[in-house]
Order: sequence, then C-alpha cells, then structure tokens
Amino acid sequence: MNIVSTKEISDIRYLLGSSVTAPNMYRQIRATFPDSNVYMIFAEPIVLEDGRKIAWSSSYPGGAVCYSRLSDEDKSEAQDILSRDMNALVNAVKKFNDNSIVEFMNNCMEIPTLDDVYLVGAGPDRHAVITEWGFVPDTPGAEKGLLIKFLNIRKIPMKFSVVYNDDLTPAPFEDVLFEVDGKPMSAKSDAEGVITLEKIKENAFVKAWDAQDDEKKTLQTYNCYPDGKYTIKVIPKGDMKVQVVDQDGNIQSNVTFLFTYNEQTIQAVSNADGIITIERLKNGTKVEAYQNGETGTRENLNTFIFDRKTPLYKIVLPVIKVAEPTPPPPPPPPETHNMRFKVVDEKNNVVKSAEITVKYNGKTETLWTDAEGYAELKDVPLGTVVEAKAKK
Repeated sequence: MNIVSTKEISDIRYLLGSSVTAPNMYRQIRATFPDSNVYMIFAEPIVLEDGRKIAWSSSYPGGAVCYSRLSDEDKSEAQDILSRDMNALVNAVKKFNDNSIVEFMNNCMEIPTLDDVYLVGAGPDRHAVITEWGFVPDTPGAEKGLLIKFLNIRKIPMKFSVVYNDDLTPAPFEDVLFEVDGKPMSAKSDAEGVITLEKIKENAFVKAWDAQDDEKKTLQTYNCYPDGKYTIKVIPKGDMKVQVVDQDGNIQSNVTFLFTYNEQTIQAVSNADGIITIERLKNGTKVEAYQNGETGTRENLNTFIFDRKTPLYKIVLPVIKVAEPTPPPPPPPPETHNMRFKVVDEKNNVVKSAEITVKYNGKTETLWTDAEGYAELKDVPLGTVVEAKAKK
C-alpha cells in the first residue's frame, strides 16, 4: 500500500455512507472502470485494525505531497494535473450515458478543501489523488463543488504575431519573455514571426515583452480568450554588416577588429570579401570598432549608430605607402684643369695665330694661338690623355 494520509474516523462525515461502507463504495467505483485507471484519482479508504482510523492509499507509486505544502509553481501544476485527471474521469463516466452514475461520481468528487488533494509520484509521472472524497461540506471553510470547478477550466492556445515596432513587419527568431498569471516563461518566434503558447487557461492574464528590453518598455498585456488575436511589438533588430576597405577602395580581408556595444566587446576578422557581421543588434545601438595599438591605444576607431535598414557600413583603413629608397647622390664631377700649349718655330720663336688640333676622350677640337704663341684647352679632366698637333 502507498499510504497518502490517515485520519481519525470520528472526524470524518461521509455523503456516501460511513467508514464501514466507504471501502465498498471504492470497490464499486473501481469496478465501474475495469479497462481504465481513471478511478485512481480517488484514494482507497482502508479501515485500520484498531477501527478508529482510516488510511487513504494510492495505487500510484511514489511520495505524496498535499496541496498546501506545494510551491506556487507546483500548485499551478497540481491544478493542471487535477483538471486533466478529472476531465478524463468525467469523460469516462459520460460514456455510460447513465445519469445515476454521473450523479454518483459527482458526489464522490466532493471534498472539504484543496488540502485533500495530493500530488503523488515525481517528474512527468505525477498524478492527482484526492482523499476524503464524498465528504459532506458543512464545516467552516469547506466549499461545495470545489473539484467540479476544475472541470470548467479551459486551456486554449494563444497565438502571437511578433512584429518590429517601427514598421510592423514580422520579426522572426525573436526571444520574448512572458508572465502567465504571474508564472514566467519564454519563447522564440518562428521564421514567420509567430509564437504559440499552448494550454493557457482561459481568461488568464498574460504579460509579454522583448527579451532584450531590460527596462520593459515593450511590455504589453493581454487576456486569454478563444480565437483571440494578439500582437507583440519588439525592438527592431538586424545583422550589422561592416566592410573593411582601404582609402583606394580595395577590399581588406583577414583584418582583425574589436567591436564594443551594449557593454560587451567582441573580436572579429574580415572574410574574403572584407565583411564582418555582428548578429542581432537592436536598432539605435552604438557600436565602436577599433584595432588595438602597440601601446594599448585604440587605432582606426570608427563609431556607428546601428540602423537595420542600412545594408552595409564601411571601415576605411589608411593606405600605408612604402617610401621609395633615396637614390645615392651623384658622384662629384671629375677634377678638371686648363691646358696651355705654346707653338714655336725652329728658332724657338713664338708663332702667333697657329692652328692646333687636339684630340682627347673621343673628341677633336681646333685651337688658335694668341699673340704670344699660346692656345688654351679648358676644363680637361685630370689624367686625360690629350694629343695635340700644330699645323705647319
């Protein structure tokens, strides 16, 4: 036996008889559904040997925790499980098409409070189990029809169209945060910009906002109702593409840049087309792009304000031109001197106006002597061989 709870028989008043007849009632319930385990929502009443106490036993294995001891999250799950299991029970009863059985089962579902609801098991195998079923609710705090109310809880899907708030175009793959009746959850829009939340309680109060909106400026509220149409407006975002070129417009691939935005810094390298892509930036984000200098300074700093409608941003690097080597200085001109020739006759008398032919360095010049018999050849490089001949 998996005992869920025990109670003094004197403290229990039954709508369906006494502690003596209750076990027979349980056997009748169980026999009604021989091919189904829907009856297991009811704990089995077992009179203990001393005859003063009754034990409530579950056919499900595992530990049992009463509703009042559950966390808020588990209480919500307990209500979901209870609604599921009770709907399964009611649907099974309806198949008999017998009003007497329906009334009988409805009476069995009477309990004093939600503290008579237990979760048995663990993880996905948890089930709702009720004790003190068939109780006559005539004590303070008891509420007639408490479990029947769970049969009226409808759970329906909520379909949201996620759009950008600047042009209302679909926003695919956007992370959105939700609160459903105070319970947080998150979801991502699909390729068409659609999010569907399944099994939301009808009339539930739902909040939604952009996951990247830390100040919740995009907060929107909704009430869940059948066939509802809902729109979530999120901050426009897009991929920022930056191309690195030089001053001459030449693509610069394999260049490393640092990008600082939203209090974070990433490093990226330009691809073969000189492109660096930063994904999922919010519109209006300030982006600084720079390279680390040898002394830790930011070199080639560029600052952008991202606009998702701008297809391409550019970083222009200065062209570093290699200086041409300085040609060596020309060699100094050779040292030159003037050469003087004197023409005399056989008697050693000077001959004026005599014609002299000189040859040097492949050149030929004609000189004429002056009144004193001298002729001068100017600017002759030192060491030059000069051939001179006077005309007779």
